[in-house]
Amino acid sequence: MQVINGALKNYEWGIPGGLTPWLTHGAEKESFEPQAELWFGVHPSGPSHIVGSDTTLDQVLDRNDVPILVKILAAAKPLSVQVHPHSEYALEGYTELNKTKAFEGAFADSYEKIELLYALTPFTAFCGWRPLEQALQIFAALSLELPEGFSPSDGNARRQLFEYFVSHKFAPDTLVAIPEAVRVSGFSPSEIAAYTTVAAEYPGDQGALLAVFLQPISLAPGESIYIPAGIPHSYIAGTGIEVMTSSDNVLRLGLTPKPIYAELALRALDFQTSLPPVTDAPFGVEVIGALSQPPVQIDAPTGQFRLILCLDGTVQVGDTTLVPGQAAVLTVGEPTVGIEAAGRCAIIRIKNMNTTSRALSHEF
Repeated sequence: MQVINGALKNYEWGIPGGLTPWLTHGAEKESFEPQAELWFGVHPSGPSHIVGSDTTLDQVLDRNDVPILVKILAAAKPLSVQVHPHSEYALEGYTELNKTKAFEGAFADSYEKIELLYALTPFTAFCGWRPLEQALQIFAALSLELPEGFSPSDGNARRQLFEYFVSHKFAPDTLVAIPEAVRVSGFSPSEIAAYTTVAAEYPGDQGALLAVFLQPISLAPGESIYIPAGIPHSYIAGTGIEVMTSSDNVLRLGLTPKPIYAELALRALDFQTSLPPVTDAPFGVEVIGALSQPPVQIDAPTGQFRLILCLDGTVQVGDTTLVPGQAAVLTVGEPTVGIEAAGRCAIIRIKNMNTTSRALSHEF
């Protein structure tokens, strides 16, 4: 068993001081920069440090030992409209497309990225496709002209319309008017608020219109969403635990100051698949304990990868005590371990090795 701290990422969309409860390094606790993500894993873009040493986890374990990346994510404003590539496309992108001038550095690694988000606070997001007729209502309220020959009954209607919106520029006044168009179309106050946030945080960004294609989602603490490769999404605000294959492949379409690779993202998008149920995810998050007595006791059985992340109070994993922001990593072959949570902890396990193995392997 290895005990690790999270690797901090200060992205612009993070919450100032938002990850302070889980930072175990004194200097970082004084930072009021936007704190976006804490990474627990072996990904080369942010390997975790082993507690009590200068060693990082990737120096003692590899991607086969630690097949997933766990993050605590804190979003103060919307993340990009984005999509993750499937296995074959990620491999092609990293080994071939990255060598071209147009797409240099577009793929962070050669692996598929699939993810699950577990809400720690109320969490809002755009995830998956909203019914096309709803998007058309909003576009009608904006008095937008649709492409010549467009037919909603065409089997490729969503793709055709989305690609049209990606390739055309629209007046800033149109983008500002999106929240009012959502209201006029009769959608909920929470949806109006989501698009109001987007318009305010990214004035003039064409990604706001692309977000109209996506389904607004509100999660209560303890609820989750599962996002496979090919499903478009944009997190809006909140704090949660992200569990994903050990990949940082993100192809962006808008709502970001980072590079946009629209051509690559369009190729990655699955225009037919709806957001799947959380039960389809190959990994799961179980949060136990609530700072109550007596401590909650549970076993984490051998035969599966396990990561136990302390969120509040203290958590005993075998003979080791974790404090908030520390995680215990147990590989598949390590024995069953007892967990005693006087505080609150998240237990992350891989539950479907067939799906996960496909995302981890280059053998098809």
